[in-house]
Amino acid sequence: MRLDLSVPDALGAVLATARQTEPETVPLADALGRTLAERVLAPEAIPPFDTSAMDGYAVRAEDCAHAPLALPVAGSSMAGAAPSGPLAPGTAMPIATGAPLPSGADAIVPVEWTERADASQDERVQISRAPEAGRYIRRAGSALAVGDAPLASGVAVTPAAIGMLAAMGLGSVRVRQRPRVRLVVTGDEVAGPGAPLAPGQIRDINGPALAAQIDAAGAEVCEIVQADDASGSVAQAARGDADLLLLTGGVSVGPRDRVLADLSASGVVWHFWRVRQRPGKPLLFGTWDGVPVLALPGNPVSASVGFEVYGRPLIAAMLGRASGAEPINARLGEDLATARGLHTFARVFARRDSCGQLVLTSAGPQGSHVYRTLLGDGLAHLPADWDLAPEGSVVPYSPFAWTPTC
Repeated sequence: MRLDLSVPDALGAVLATARQTEPETVPLADALGRTLAERVLAPEAIPPFDTSAMDGYAVRAEDCAHAPLALPVAGSSMAGAAPSGPLAPGTAMPIATGAPLPSGADAIVPVEWTERADASQDERVQISRAPEAGRYIRRAGSALAVGDAPLASGVAVTPAAIGMLAAMGLGSVRVRQRPRVRLVVTGDEVAGPGAPLAPGQIRDINGPALAAQIDAAGAEVCEIVQADDASGSVAQAARGDADLLLLTGGVSVGPRDRVLADLSASGVVWHFWRVRQRPGKPLLFGTWDGVPVLALPGNPVSASVGFEVYGRPLIAAMLGRASGAEPINARLGEDLATARGLHTFARVFARRDSCGQLVLTSAGPQGSHVYRTLLGDGLAHLPADWDLAPEGSVVPYSPFAWTPTC
């Protein structure tokens, strides 16, 4: 087991254990937020036939070359039905937006360019301007041809993607199964939600909070289990079928910190312990029969940051996401304190300046109180060799999964 890794080395070790989950087919109604398991090929063209982009009249462009003029009106083409017939030479056919183009027509005259006489006296339409051939016509397959691949494997299904899938005539889609996470909260001092507090106990913050982070990352919690400080309790609570085992608490060197010893005796192979970072230095990572085991500190701020830095990218890799949780570059709008020798993750607010550049400012004191987990839009990554992160510096920034796009 390696000790005191750098953040890049620790993250690399975590991601090296990722195994993609199996694909499954889900209806579109259940696909939002899921990750595509394969690229989607269009089985149908969009639009499926030549259509009108305007309300107006379908004509032959050559019949209107000398506009203004009047043409007799014949037939119609409305959305949701076939045209009444082909367009006869020298006539105009009323057509609605999205309706099929009748054979023989090669142009659309918008209704704004026309004036219709009283139909009871004269079935003719006055055309004030000559249309261009092909103007205001959406050709079959102009948006998407059969065999095109508008959606790639590894992308998240958005509302827009669901609309595209529906437009292609698909009622279901192949996605990656959501990784199942077993969440173990350790410590005699932790009382579950709704339970009475015994002397010296505190509320379980990490269980509900990490479960929400897991869900936001695209995985699902299969069970939340509490382990007390008795020897063997952690190993017993950790047993169960899952794609990822996530623990919180018990990872330091206190007399009741039993995660390392208990799980070592149960067969966990530890890859590293402790990372040169703040917050969350005493972090453990290993594998148990091929299943990643990520053990985070019990402090809520450290646990939250540890999951964002290691847990969320790991889940993204298990889902095969083309874009995981990679940081983006942003500029510091003020000086930020660092911890010399430790990679600092500072909670920050993000905004756009007048030039559109992303600017980061401190979310306040970077303490360990649970209230601090409410603050900020994401984490600024401050290098370990800086004594201070000066205003104007460009640093990596990781927005939280729940932060709206700035």
